[in-house]
Amino acid sequence: MAQIKLLKINATGLPEEMNSTADDITLNSYTVQGGGAVLSTTGLDMNGDNISDAGDLAFTDPTSDGITRTDGTHAADDIMFQDAENVMASGAAVLFPTVTDNADQVDAFRLPALAGAPSATPSDGGEGYLVWDSTNDNLYAWDGSAWSNLSIVEEAQRTCSEYTAGETIAIGEVVYISSANTVSLADISNGGNTDYIVGMASTGNTASNPVKICSDGVISGLSGLTAGDRYFVDNATAGAITNTVPTGAGNRLIQVGFAKSTTELHLQIQFIGKRAV
Repeated sequence: MAQIKLLKINATGLPEEMNSTADDITLNSYTVQGGGAVLSTTGLDMNGDNISDAGDLAFTDPTSDGITRTDGTHAADDIMFQDAENVMASGAAVLFPTVTDNADQVDAFRLPALAGAPSATPSDGGEGYLVWDSTNDNLYAWDGSAWSNLSIVEEAQRTCSEYTAGETIAIGEVVYISSANTVSLADISNGGNTDYIVGMASTGNTASNPVKICSDGVISGLSGLTAGDRYFVDNATAGAITNTVPTGAGNRLIQVGFAKSTTELHLQIQFIGKRAV
């Protein structure tokens, strides 16, 4: 290995060896000839190279085993970040490379796993977190307020379609199709197509925004229900439901479903008939 020896100029103008602490110097900048990664006190400087080009890296912790970069893998594959939240910022997108069906490539990305369904709220409250339930083999996503089970079995428990809200619609309100791809609050007191119930909102939104309407399955996120009771479309308030059988001549009697709990309704929409008195 080539060596560099620094000399100083003495008072007489002659060069001499630097041999005392008074001669210590600090290099504020440096250049690596030919590029390549450099490990410094501030981290790993790739010097413009791809991280896949870094080889023979060994990070040794005196209290545990070192972390070594092995041939044929990316340095990032062999470095674990613990007790820290890492954020990757990109002007466009984070792209993963195309892989083949080989063990060392299909394991390139792995979701955090939890033994059971998640219940804790992510610390920053934002949307989009994913967690794998390794006990029940379910995938959960955080929507900003609750964990949603994205597994096929869970989705099959409901039949839903997306519409545009014709007015402000809340979770648990029943709707009819008021125009093309648009739903509004059902009103069984006026007659006409306003009582052609197509389903109940499982998500709420304001006018002109998307809303999910379900015609079968269990709707959660409700309140004040009486478990086991049968619920009907309320003839007094548009979009509302009631466990009291509606009365009044000319009003339609439309069953919505049955309360599964105080916060869940099992949909079973059925037109029963029209009140004579």
